[in-house]
Amino acid sequence: MLNLETDSAGSRVSAFECGLKTSLPERHHLVDLRAFDMVFVPMLEGDHYYLVVFYLEAECIHLVDHLGDRQGAWALFWDDETYIMKSTPFKVKEIFVDYLKLVNHPKATAMQTSLIIREDLPWSTTHRIATPFVESGIFAMRHMEQFVGSRRNFFCRFSVHGARKKVQCNYLRKRYAAEILLSPVNKYGAVIRHWLQFV
Repeated sequence: MLNLETDSAGSRVSAFECGLKTSLPERHHLVDLRAFDMVFVPMLEGDHYYLVVFYLEAECIHLVDHLGDRQGAWALFWDDETYIMKSTPFKVKEIFVDYLKLVNHPKATAMQTSLIIREDLPWSTTHRIATPFVESGIFAMRHMEQFVGSRRNFFCRFSVHGARKKVQCNYLRKRYAAEILLSPVNKYGAVIRHWLQFV
């Protein structure tokens, strides 16, 4: 979807709308996004997760990524007049703004002119020092839990030290796995809870 060079039929926005309706079953009255202050879009690029956060209330866009090193094989962040030449966050912004226009959202124009602000994270890692334990999915899930835009300072309690950060990531990996397995939306959750009685 993101790499279609031309989109005369509006398939990018249609795919976004379909995904939104799928994630809000039985709640289609929310698909115009007027009830939300922030919309989190988790991104997977290669084997790397990060977030593009549309802060509708404050009319700004945040890029939340634990990788601090943007030099090297794939720079994440550039805009261009031509859609196909934009980096992924700018492509997502274009699709999101087109969707806001489609549903006549009052913030559509403001979001179109908004810059993407890259969050400066003291606990960020780099390609040069990244070790196998650093899983971007764990960082992205923690960032979704803790990020509240400009309402307060963004602090995830991640250590700036590698060994301590490794322990924190291992703990969060187990916690998130347990929450997913035991979630009411997991259709196998009852079976898992049943088997846990015998552990």
